[in-house]
Order: sequence, then structure tokens, then C-alpha cells
Amino acid sequence: MNTTLGLMSAKTAGRSHFLPYVEAANEAGFKRLILFAPEDVNLARRKITGYTYQKHKWVRTVQGFPDLIYDIGHYRTIRGYQQAEEIKSFSRLPFLGDWLGNKWVVYQGLKASPEIAEHLVETELLIRAADGISMLEQHKALMLKPVSGESGTGIKRISLRKDMLIIEEDGGVCRGIKVESAGRYLDQLAAKGYMMQPALDLRVNSRSPWDCRALIQKDGLGSWSFTGLVVHVGQTSRLTTHPEHGGQTLEGYPFLAKRFGEEEAKRLYEQIRDLSRRVAEQLELYYNRSFAELGVDLAIGEDRSLYILEVNHKPGKPFMRTERDLELYLKSIRVPFQYAAYLAHTQAVVIPAAPPWSRDTSGCSRAELIEQIIQDGMAFYRTPYRFGAVPWSIDAFDCSSFMQFIFARNGLLLPRTSRQQSLLGYDVARKNLQRGDLLFFSVHSRTHKKGLERIGHVGIYLGGGRFLHSCKAGGVVVTELSDPYWNRLYIKGRRVIEEYSCS
Repeated sequence: MNTTLGLMSAKTAGRSHFLPYVEAANEAGFKRLILFAPEDVNLARRKITGYTYQKHKWVRTVQGFPDLIYDIGHYRTIRGYQQAEEIKSFSRLPFLGDWLGNKWVVYQGLKASPEIAEHLVETELLIRAADGISMLEQHKALMLKPVSGESGTGIKRISLRKDMLIIEEDGGVCRGIKVESAGRYLDQLAAKGYMMQPALDLRVNSRSPWDCRALIQKDGLGSWSFTGLVVHVGQTSRLTTHPEHGGQTLEGYPFLAKRFGEEEAKRLYEQIRDLSRRVAEQLELYYNRSFAELGVDLAIGEDRSLYILEVNHKPGKPFMRTERDLELYLKSIRVPFQYAAYLAHTQAVVIPAAPPWSRDTSGCSRAELIEQIIQDGMAFYRTPYRFGAVPWSIDAFDCSSFMQFIFARNGLLLPRTSRQQSLLGYDVARKNLQRGDLLFFSVHSRTHKKGLERIGHVGIYLGGGRFLHSCKAGGVVVTELSDPYWNRLYIKGRRVIEEYSCS
């Protein structure tokens, strides 16, 4: 197979730990593997400066684009993430698999399947402090998770104790604040993008928190296969089990057998394998794109119920490595290369971002249609902003592509730009705004212009003085219309949905 495979990582230092990837590429039949970081790619010249492994040493080389790229990088800096995102969006660079959205988008995708929804932990967005207080009153304790966080960073556990809000952070940090000050604290978290869940007990039959990591990957036949299961056990002072924070990785089945007995462990293992496959298939259906591998983190309740904690599109291979089972770690590296060889041999096309499926809204009322559009919009809360976003992409939106996307999902086609969208429907006075109206704003670079040319931003009105939009400050967010910045730039509202037949 005269094919070059690119291996994209956040960094190319410490190249010795990439040797198992070189071996896996050779076994799969690739002519060469080039290791590179996003900063090594010159899109204009269509060249990559990276490393190839030749005669038992790494050699710096410059070459054209590889035939296929396997992205294993975890980009912890804004610059690194932006560079990787730019490369991913470049049409002449085919990738082995796609990216997932943030945790909230993934939750919405899984919730759309009734069979999977029963394994989800109740989850709500923290948009205002009142949301947190309301949910805390229903449950003894909450877990607060960053919508866009990874590796367990930023997670907090909050609970009420008399007149105090108790805040626990990973690493054993615990503090209390007066309940009357809780609103300010929760509003600060809301501004950063957090979601809320009832706190689960991750110490079932154990003094330390633990959860399961199931790895499911596409194989050499292009099908989803269950690679294996490990258990991550955290330190007693930790809220999370992530190995980067001192957690320990153990073989999955022996751990379950010791805790629950052989018969129950066998049942749980089979259930985890089946559920993981359904998760992968559901997310491909929801996103209308292809993934190469997914890590599914699960908790097991006292009643032996399975709860999906998180799904990761870049499951770290070192975290599949245990002291007694090196083979699982090596298998987790080999399988994606087998899938890559399948794509190369069959010239199969990895599904790109495509126009979303449209619901049949012919029989719905105007109010039902508006609710569905807004619900779809909220499903992409905190999705990043990108000016000039590719139409129908769900990796990032600008203001008008976001409106175009959520309307198109419900069978209503809007023009691409905010100025074009402002020509639809009819003007509505600010005091008469209704849920579902489009709101149009200027931007600083257009405030000096007149008429249609002043418009540079669009959002959808939620009611109660708030609107949903995609902006540079936070991506898809909910904002008060009275916010001084947006209040100053507000131009008009337009009622557009009545222009379409809803019955």
C-alpha cells in the first residue's frame, strides 16, 4: 500500500512514546508515517514539516500532505486548538475520524435515543444562579462540570449545609460560603459555561471513587468493535478518577468480579459492551458524521444500574494501560490503524459535516415550531464561535450560520448572512417582542454605516429579556438584551416564523 499516514499530536517532543504507533502503521501496511504538530502544517504551501522513523531513528522531513491523518492530540492552549481546528476544516486534508462537540452537545445527542437516555444522569445548564439554587433544592448535592472541560479539570461538588453552601474542588479543597453569597458564585460559574448534575456516589463497594472506561473503535472492516474495559480508581481526596490526577488504572473485568462476583461482573461487562456500541452508533447518527474511536466513561450505581458520565472522541491510550495487561494498551493503538488501512484500501470517504436532517414540521403549531427551534439552539450551548463558519458545520458557528442551522433542522431555510436574514418577516417593536423573533444588532465596524449595512449580528429572542446567539465571547450563549454592550448595538426585531405555513 503506497500510502502515507499522518499522525497529528499536540507536541512532537518525547518521540520515543510514538514508537508503538510506528509499529502499528507498519503492521497495517502503510508505506510511511509522518509525525507532526498543528504548528508544523503550512496550508498555503500544502507542506508538512514533521518526523519519520527511518533506520531506528527519527528524521526531520518536509513533505506534501499525507493521504490520511490520525489526530491524537490533546490541545490545551487556545493557539494549539485553533491551529488544529483550522487544519481540520481544510478540505484537502482527510481525517480518520471527526471531533465531538462539547459535553452539553454530546448529552443532547445521547438523550435523543430513548434506550440510551435511561442511562444518562439528569443534566441541566447553569445559565443563571437561580438555575443552580433550584436544582440544589431538589437534590442533596450537585456536580458542576465545565461544558468544554476535559481531563476532569474544573469539576466542583456543591451542597447545602444549614446556612452555608459547601464547595468541594478536586484535590481535597473544601470551603464554605454564606447562602446569600451563593448567587454571585454561581453566576460566575455560569459565565464560564457550566452544567449541573445530581452528585453520584462513585465509591460503590470502595473507599475511593472509581468508574469504568470502555473503549470502542472502528476496526479493519470499518465496523465498531469493543476493544476493552478498564477501571480508573481515584485518590480518596479526589472528586474524579482521572489518571492525570493520580488515579490508578486497573483491569476492568477482574475489578468488577471482585466487587460484585463473577456472575454479576459478566452481566455488567456484556451490558457495558452493548451500551458502548449503541452510544457510538447514536452519536454518528446525531452528528451525521463518522468517528474512529470513542471512550465511554460509566458509573455503576448501588442498584447495578449503568450511568454514562462522559464520552470522549480522543480516549488517551496510556490510560488503557495496566500493570498486568499491556496487550490492551497495544491493541488500542493497533485497531485505528487497521481502520485507516480499510479506508485507504476501499477509498471509503469519511462522512463530512453535511446539511442537517430536517424534521417534518408540517403539522405543528407556530408555538411548537418555535420551541423546537430554541431547543435545538440550546442543544449547542457553548459551541465555539468561528467567523465565516462552514454552513451546516456543528464544530463552530458564527451568528448567522447558527440561526441558519437551527431553522434548517426544522425545515425552514434562512439566507446565510445576518443582513440577508433581516429582510425576512416584518419589524416588531422592542416592547412587543415574542419568543422566536430574530434580533438584529450592529457591530463596532459597522456602526458608522446606514440602513442594511449597519447590521452585523443576529440572535433569537427567548422571552424574559434574554436572547440566544453565537458570539466571540463564549460561542453559543444566552445574553440579557439589557446588557450594556448589546443594548447599545441593538437595531430591531423581526418576526419571521409567521412567514411560513406551520399547519
